Amino acid sequence: MKASSQTAVNGVPLDDILGAHAEWTRDAASGVRCEWNGVTLSGVDLRRANFDGAHLEGVTLADSDLTAAELRRAEIDSANFRGTLLNGADFTSGQLRQVDLSFCLLQGAYFIEARLEHVDFREAHLDKTRFHDASILEGAFAAAVLNGALFHHARLVECDFSGAQINGVQMYRTDLRNCGFRSAAGAHFSVISSRLIDCDLWRAELPGASFAHARLQSTCLAAANLKGADCSEASFRGCDLSGAVLRDARMCKTDLFAANLCGADLTGAQGLTQEQLAHTRTDNGTFLPNGRRGPYVKYSGAERPVRSRAYA
Repeated sequence: MKASSQTAVNGVPLDDILGAHAEWTRDAASGVRCEWNGVTLSGVDLRRANFDGAHLEGVTLADSDLTAAELRRAEIDSANFRGTLLNGADFTSGQLRQVDLSFCLLQGAYFIEARLEHVDFREAHLDKTRFHDASILEGAFAAAVLNGALFHHARLVECDFSGAQINGVQMYRTDLRNCGFRSAAGAHFSVISSRLIDCDLWRAELPGASFAHARLQSTCLAAANLKGADCSEASFRGCDLSGAVLRDARMCKTDLFAANLCGADLTGAQGLTQEQLAHTRTDNGTFLPNGRRGPYVKYSGAERPVRSRAYA
């Protein structure tokens, strides 16, 4: 790893560039903004470097160390940070477009109120990273590690979380559209009071998840593991829950109108009423709350739960 003091950009010492930029952040008249186009600085030590408000286009900083770097309000376009150390880096209010952050270490990083378009986070480590109020378009999070990450009030469109680790991920009042979580896995995943439209959670492993007060529309949860999930007062209206495991789920006042529960396991599910189940699709592959096979017949009492022995 090369020290910044031993590195130059276009013949100008890197430390001088960073010093002039730091001065610009305090007084634009006396400093010089960092504006790089096509610069390559692979394997450079840039820990705690100040790029606040910088313009970085076509830049390559792959395999460098930007731990705790200041990138607030930075404009980053068509850049390569692949494999870079970015733990604790701050991208608050930044604008990132077509940026490669795959395989990066971004634990505890900040993307609060950032605008991210076509950013690649595949196989990155994003534990406890904060995306509050961020706007994320076509973000690639496949196979990323997102344990404890926060997306409160964010807007996500066409983002791919396939195979991601999402233990304890929280999305409070988050707007998700056309997002994929196929085979994503994590306990206590939470989308409380969020909206999920045309999303795909096929075979997602989400025991203990919370969908309380969420609104799901045209969303697929087929074959998903939702053991012990809190679905209280959520809407799964018209959603595909075929083959889903909902053992011991809490479903008080859950809107299941026209939901597909064929082959689903509702053993021990709590709070369901005759009216709720009567407006769903069930078949002889459905296990009803009382542990008996479907289809559900109104007035059968099958909505009364038994405690599932299989839930752990």
